[in-house]
Amino acid sequence: MDTHARPAMTAATDGARLGPIDLAPGVTRSNVVIKLLASLIGIGALSGMAILQSYILTTHLHVPRPLQGTLTGDLAFWSEVIGLILFIPFGMAADRVGRRPLIAFGFAMLTLGWGLYPFAATTDQLFVFRIFYAIGAAAVAGTLATLVNDYPRETSRGKLIGATSFVNTLGTMFFAGVIGRIPEVLAARGYDAITGGRAMYLTGAGLCAVMAVVCARGLMAGTPAGRGPRPPPRELAAAIGRAVRNPRIAVAYAAALVARSDVVVKGLFLSLWAIQAGRAEGLSPGRAIAQFGTMIIIMYVVSLVSAPVFGWYIDRVHRMTAMIVALATAATGYLSMRFMSSPLDFAMIPLLVVLTLGTGFMVKAAAALIGQEAPVRERSSVIAGSSMCGAFGILVFTSIGGRLFDAWGPWAPFVLVGGYQLLLLVVAIIVRRVAPGVAPVARASSGR
Repeated sequence: MDTHARPAMTAATDGARLGPIDLAPGVTRSNVVIKLLASLIGIGALSGMAILQSYILTTHLHVPRPLQGTLTGDLAFWSEVIGLILFIPFGMAADRVGRRPLIAFGFAMLTLGWGLYPFAATTDQLFVFRIFYAIGAAAVAGTLATLVNDYPRETSRGKLIGATSFVNTLGTMFFAGVIGRIPEVLAARGYDAITGGRAMYLTGAGLCAVMAVVCARGLMAGTPAGRGPRPPPRELAAAIGRAVRNPRIAVAYAAALVARSDVVVKGLFLSLWAIQAGRAEGLSPGRAIAQFGTMIIIMYVVSLVSAPVFGWYIDRVHRMTAMIVALATAATGYLSMRFMSSPLDFAMIPLLVVLTLGTGFMVKAAAALIGQEAPVRERSSVIAGSSMCGAFGILVFTSIGGRLFDAWGPWAPFVLVGGYQLLLLVVAIIVRRVAPGVAPVARASSGR
């Protein structure tokens, strides 16, 4: 069915636009709207798991405070091991059979992970249920990263990435600020903390189930390569090796190592830090999570405003320049966590804002750079290599960061990430000078 649907759509939708975004041939406005909705729920579910998991550890399983950082890091570590195993096969599958069936499968797995998680009676069961979530996360994250590069024309890549980042932030805000408040709302009506936690996670599971159906029916069929022969598996498997010979893709991969991991580090360790700080202030875990959700909403409002602005900026400057700006902002934000007293302290909002901006800038800059440089026929496979780098980064920064959290203090994982970003900033500046590549068409005439 997919192979017959594509030519008619292509003829009908050449030159389609969604607001200021020029769409690639064959892409409809409804395809893009559904992709944005998938980003809202999908990234919300991924970040929400990191943000809300501390409630399960504290209230459901009663994990002692000195062990929570290590357990949090270990759960993320083994999730990313699964990602490392699956990102390349999933990327190859997306290049051969299409993006649509893969992302629908991913949302189905997220549904299982979110649905089972609050019923874990032991930490061992938590690890088992995390497997379903990890499989879904690998499929959804990889496919969303591909779609944001499939759907726009080159001159609008930054704009769609900015729009996607906008809805990603809305998704995180929704899961943290709305779904994260469910236990507190139910507690006020007389329900116990366990029931509140289960209702919170089952709500997330229901949203993922709906998205599995919507994506299966509403995303564009087939692949950007059209009806022609698809690259053989051996060629796709070698795509990453060819890609890293390009110094700009190498920088994008190195940035992906931390661009995705710093989102997880922020979600995991800030929420855990918030619960521990709340306990010191006499707040229950549910109240601390609710107050932290308010902090997330406040600082992400700035991210919402900045997302389309930075997307526009990406389309106006050389994309290595955008990467340098992103790295400088991110390093500043993460290193500044050494000076934060508590994530519940409203006086710390400026530091949290810079941290959030740096995270968003890194994700957008890395996506635009690799989308520009990756060959179309192998795009999903090359992006899968980027996702593998992100998974490896999460393995390193959450495993080591969790232990540093317990041993040195809650600021330690952030300084670890910031130090890496500072080193990569130097490398990016060198590549910008010695191997800048060709600027996108829209900027070529300006010489920027």
